[in-house]
Amino acid sequence: MRKYVLLTMSLIILILSFLNSWFGDYLIDALTSFIYPFLIIIPLFICYIVCLILSIIALIKNHKSVLNFLSIIILIITTLLILFFPFRMAKTKLELSLYESERNAIIEMIVKGELKADDIGNVKLPNKYKKTSTSGEVALYQKNEEGIVVAFWVFRGMLSGSVQLIYSTGGEQLIKDNETGHPIVSIKKLKNNWYYVITDY
Repeated sequence: MRKYVLLTMSLIILILSFLNSWFGDYLIDALTSFIYPFLIIIPLFICYIVCLILSIIALIKNHKSVLNFLSIIILIITTLLILFFPFRMAKTKLELSLYESERNAIIEMIVKGELKADDIGNVKLPNKYKKTSTSGEVALYQKNEEGIVVAFWVFRGMLSGSVQLIYSTGGEQLIKDNETGHPIVSIKKLKNNWYYVITDY
């Protein structure tokens, strides 16, 4: 049974790393950006390093063991996945379909005045709609005869860039017209009226 320990550890690290990368934006918002690294990132990284060192030592001692090779391969896959797979974009595209009806309902309620923004443009969502935006609220940038611009938070950065899924009836130009003090880094159209927007703050 002991010979499977490193393989099991590496598989657990792969799974936890995937879950962290997939749900990281929600975790950061729930735990705050200060607690999150100490509670999740640092322990996961330490486990990764320990497992990698032990796997290398085991491979040196017994280079013919397939299990030792598998452990290292899984850890390499974990590294490549974390570094290169676009988790945030993939999750946003998936949720764009999953939450389409809920987000359309939110926009309709805002248009009808059933949901209203506070002084700085934030609209608090009812409990059943909170899942559609990582912060549980949306930003209303514009609502008039010229169009509507509503932003669902994907990642609400503090000292780093933020990511929003923006609904805009006026396309990219209306989004740019409503640019705040934090410049837009990029805009990518995902489907009609829906845009993946990255800002510098």
